[in-house]
Amino acid sequence: MLNWIRRVNILWLLVTLFVFHGLLYSALGTDNWLSVALTATLVDTAVVAALQYVIVGRGRERGK
Repeated sequence: MLNWIRRVNILWLLVTLFVFHGLLYSALGTDNWLSVALTATLVDTAVVAALQYVIVGRGRERGK
């Protein structure tokens, strides 16, 4: 999983997560599904981006 996080493209992850969150909250009948889907997408993407930053940073430290 760490290799996947290291290689993932953040922009494509953002788009994919937004589509799936949008479908989920729309299917659940959430009144303001668009804002909920956008918020959930931004949180999930920020977590993966932070993990990617930490993993790549540790890899650079070990390479020195």
